[in-house]
Amino acid sequence: MGRLNRPGPIEQIIHTGDRLLLDTTVLAAYLDPTESTHPVARHVVDDLVKTGRNPAVVSMVTVMELLVRPLRASPPGHHTVLAFLRHHANLEAIPFDLQMAQEAAALRATHRLSSPDAFIVATGIASQVAHVVTNDAAWAKKLSVIKDRIGVITINKFLAGS
Repeated sequence: MGRLNRPGPIEQIIHTGDRLLLDTTVLAAYLDPTESTHPVARHVVDDLVKTGRNPAVVSMVTVMELLVRPLRASPPGHHTVLAFLRHHANLEAIPFDLQMAQEAAALRATHRLSSPDAFIVATGIASQVAHVVTNDAAWAKKLSVIKDRIGVITINKFLAGS
């Protein structure tokens, strides 16, 4: 299992008060201790978000994606994920609205994001987050043209040896 890389802590990029968008990959790693990025995801969710240092939002696409694995494995198991999403301090699941659909369409049309990715990013933009926190390295390149609207933080860069 990976360890946090302390010489360049994530707090040097995520400043106190920065609002975050947590991508599916981060929450999946948080919920699965066998994931290599679990220590970093746990640090972000428990030490930054839960404490109130950095409030966070998640897209309904992320909610849907997180529910798939437990529903396949054990249908009642999805209640654990729902309870986490409903009750975790300083973490809010944001419903879709017309503004987000319009933003997602623009992202899809101009930056060729997939529909799920466009909805996730649109949720962050509409929620005025500073950064999307992900484990998808391709997002940094895909979203570089809109970095003034939303920054990208890839958590695997904060593991020891990275």
